[in-house]
Amino acid sequence: MIILKRMTACFVLATLLLGSTTAVAGSEIHEDDKDIATWEWKGIPVINMNEHWAKRLFQWGISQNIINGYSDDSLKPDQVITEAEFLKMFYRAMGVAIPNASANSAYLPSESWTEGPYRIAKLYNHPTTGENNFAMRMKPITKLRVAEIISASQGVHYTGQDAVTYLIGHGLSNSRANSPEQFDEKSTLSRAEALQWIRQLAIHGKLKIYERPKVPTELSLLPDLIDLPSKVIPDFSTEPVTDEDLNLFMHGDFSDLRFGDSKKSIDEQFGESTEQNIFNYNIYPLFNAHFNQSGELDGWSTDSDSDVSPNTAISLLTKKEIVLGKSTLSDIINRYGSAGVSRQGILEYFYIKMKDGTFQDISIYDPIQNIEDVYTITFIVDNETLVLYHIMVTSLKTAWFY
Repeated sequence: MIILKRMTACFVLATLLLGSTTAVAGSEIHEDDKDIATWEWKGIPVINMNEHWAKRLFQWGISQNIINGYSDDSLKPDQVITEAEFLKMFYRAMGVAIPNASANSAYLPSESWTEGPYRIAKLYNHPTTGENNFAMRMKPITKLRVAEIISASQGVHYTGQDAVTYLIGHGLSNSRANSPEQFDEKSTLSRAEALQWIRQLAIHGKLKIYERPKVPTELSLLPDLIDLPSKVIPDFSTEPVTDEDLNLFMHGDFSDLRFGDSKKSIDEQFGESTEQNIFNYNIYPLFNAHFNQSGELDGWSTDSDSDVSPNTAISLLTKKEIVLGKSTLSDIINRYGSAGVSRQGILEYFYIKMKDGTFQDISIYDPIQNIEDVYTITFIVDNETLVLYHIMVTSLKTAWFY
């Protein structure tokens, strides 16, 4: 497990360093002076959606390869989604590699792009109407069918209102309904509404795919909906931070690790570091640290399996008291907001330092004229327990090797 966690953390760090959070976006270097170069981040453009309520949802969906546009580059957020389109979007969000329609026609011209999603549904025993009826694949999907597919993906076998009850009880219905009767099961969804539902699964750490049991699940295992509060977590909520949130706090025998500290002072406190990892971070017993050309700390990361003596009681935590190895996905969202949820188990928050020294949260999906003033806080939680095991805080300049 420790090796797997380290591999996952390294992979995420690598994607951050390469800027693949928004892999479809681009950047430009502007050289206004022969000795000064600034980077401009273009973000993720979404055609004809600047004023649409789901703009950021689609930017997120595109960045995670969950959704793509049509041949004319339109995204059609208000168009009713079909069963085939929903399955494709849903399984892509789960990490399944499903090509888009144009790629499918290029490499498998004799096969419909819909075959891939339905093969996955059959493999996992997920309920569909279009598996053996091609015409039904391009019919609008109802909220009830979506509820049955999502509940099935969680490893249970419920149908009809029981599937709705399961989702409501676990906060996965993307609805304020307190009962199946309030759920409006016969209605259809737009592409934007379907993507929003998938976003809610990500926020709850439920973008994991399981096989639906062949035998129906016991009804006695359904959650009790009595006095259940109706709540939907906002898609992209944020909480304020200060420069203190860039620091690593330690309850134990060591002083705190602070952004801007010199390597000399850190060596004196934690022991001299002479080794570096593949990302040029100096390796210390409790954390890894990156220093700028002036020898000042401009990035750090830590894992719950850091080399801590069993006789030393040390808690590593953030300013908002998110504790490594103890806090959960929901704790992080409660303290930092839901905007950082990137994909299963990974949260990435971005902030720009203003001229007055305050910090403002920003969307990495929008253009950034100068990354010099941008910072990121990243958390990784275990896929099963949803407990935090990795934290990384760095300037975006450092993350992208600028």
